[in-house]
Amino acid sequence: MAAADLLTTPGPPARLRLPRRPAGIALAVAGAAAVAWAPSLVATVYAEDEPASAYLTRPDRGWAFLYDAVTLSRGPRLGSAPGALQQAREVWAGPPAVARSVDLAYLRAPYTVPVPPGGTAPAPADRVATPRSELSWIVRGRVQGGPEQVIGLLDYASGRVVWDIRPVRPAGR
Repeated sequence: MAAADLLTTPGPPARLRLPRRPAGIALAVAGAAAVAWAPSLVATVYAEDEPASAYLTRPDRGWAFLYDAVTLSRGPRLGSAPGALQQAREVWAGPPAVARSVDLAYLRAPYTVPVPPGGTAPAPADRVATPRSELSWIVRGRVQGGPEQVIGLLDYASGRVVWDIRPVRPAGR
């Protein structure tokens, strides 16, 4: 049969026939898995205190994140990044700490503040920040012209300062 005959041959196109029941079951299983792990995938973006694997191996933690996010998102004082950044720039406006950016984070436990190489370390007693609720804005900026680092924590719901790197200790101490 020539190629031209294939194009002009009348009749319905050939169909791939799959049994409906197994295909439906496979789609249902795939859909259920997607629904079960969707909150976990989102939580890994916001989780600052735990590795992503903690949420991917435990979908119930993803659902806990979703619950907390929904309940805390009802009328927060700092509900947007621009509002949180404005608040951070007012609080950390100048020497020694200057705010540059904010990131919304899901913190379920006290948060050990990281210090980059060459950064300003908080006093040992102030190295751990205890959030007021599960959602907080992590404020990053520079201290005395050093590298960018965490300089503060703002509560998502109330807008209050939860942790502050100030007062900064003199260099060499």
